[in-house]
Amino acid sequence: MASPIELVPFTVRTDEAFAGVERVMRECGDYYQLVQGHAADRAEAEEFFHFDVPGVPPENARAYGIHAGGQLVGLASLLLGWKRPGQSMIGFLAIGAPHRGKGYARAAYDALEAVARASPHGTSLRIGIVETNDPAFAFWHRLGFVETGERRALDEYVADVILLEKTLDG
Repeated sequence: MASPIELVPFTVRTDEAFAGVERVMRECGDYYQLVQGHAADRAEAEEFFHFDVPGVPPENARAYGIHAGGQLVGLASLLLGWKRPGQSMIGFLAIGAPHRGKGYARAAYDALEAVARASPHGTSLRIGIVETNDPAFAFWHRLGFVETGERRALDEYVADVILLEKTLDG
């Protein structure tokens, strides 16, 4: 059974929330090295609060703090209605290194899936994994995601992004 977490939407950027996002991004330094080749910077933390995605209404681009035991332990984002009707996209899901191995990532995924299912965009979920992030592939495969055969080369990453998708039945 997954550990209990609370998925808390970031609706406004406060100094406290910003400091928490920066801390978690620092705690995820191994992830940023794997996928970007460098640590996350202040601009990346700022972007977490204000990301605009063409074709997605602002209310459907959601950033979350993952809380456990009253503490911010991770970050997630979700795009409802991404690319086609019924489809959503997990933009980001990361747990700070001191909090890994406790089931928080799985519990956060379950919460994100529940948000997608409760919307008109809950027939499938996608995620893009940077090719150099080997540990992520096993995690997402265990959750039922399969590679679509699509790849994207994006300037901010050190390797191609591989797209995975999961159909949400019922």
